[in-house]
Amino acid sequence: MSKLKVQQPIIHLPAFTEYSISLPDLNALLLKAGIAQIYLWDWTFWYVNLEDWGRVFADVLLNMPKYTTEKFDCENFALLTSARVSSIYQLNTCGVAIGESPFGEHGYNLFVARVDNETKLFILEPQNGMIYPIEQSESYKPRLVFIG
Repeated sequence: MSKLKVQQPIIHLPAFTEYSISLPDLNALLLKAGIAQIYLWDWTFWYVNLEDWGRVFADVLLNMPKYTTEKFDCENFALLTSARVSSIYQLNTCGVAIGESPFGEHGYNLFVARVDNETKLFILEPQNGMIYPIEQSESYKPRLVFIG
């Protein structure tokens, strides 16, 4: 009888160009956006262009748990999204934001992306996948952000 060799699954991650931003530079970008409380937990932060973020979010937002009031609600979606981005893609610039939204006080994600050779901030609503430039953020106004 022949021996069957079990193959390990191959995980195919998209290839993309990573950019980095230092803690002082990211802090300055967040302050310029008017965010009152900022917690940055690394010295170097890694991010990709906006198109590649779309591919990352298409992956990490699949198969999210069902919304459950007070058990798995807005801030839990934001925390899980940030954790999945970090664990799968090793990108540490998808942070968690708490602040105003069209729904009142809310938890969502804030991320850093490269657009036209500039570093910019965007809001991600992890419950529906919508992305907004922070300056055109449909009433999303982060008050507290932690990234790392």
